[in-house]
Amino acid sequence: MPRLEDAEQSLLSSGSNLKQRTQNAWDSFSDFALRDNVLEVAVGLILAAAFTTVVTSFVSDIILPPISLLPFFSRNLEEKFAVLKQGPNYRAHDGYNTPKQAKDDGAVVMNYGAAAAAMG
Repeated sequence: MPRLEDAEQSLLSSGSNLKQRTQNAWDSFSDFALRDNVLEVAVGLILAAAFTTVVTSFVSDIILPPISLLPFFSRNLEEKFAVLKQGPNYRAHDGYNTPKQAKDDGAVVMNYGAAAAAMG
């Protein structure tokens, strides 16, 4: 059976070892974080976020309004859709007015207007 002094010495040495390993891990992390590459990536991510905002604004505020004036797009680009399969209450002379109305009737709908607006 191990003696009390042996157990105490074992605990002290494992505590010292843990402290040394934690210090080594922290030193390694700080060396990694302070490298130039990490800072460059951080700056790149910030610039990419700003660029995404500028492009989204440009497309939705500058590009899409003139496109929505084209006769086949009319005004509401987000409301443009094609019925791929009609629902049970479909009437040929009326059709569906909105994609929601078509989906509520059980029709299979391709929302190309919403997809085009989401891309922009």
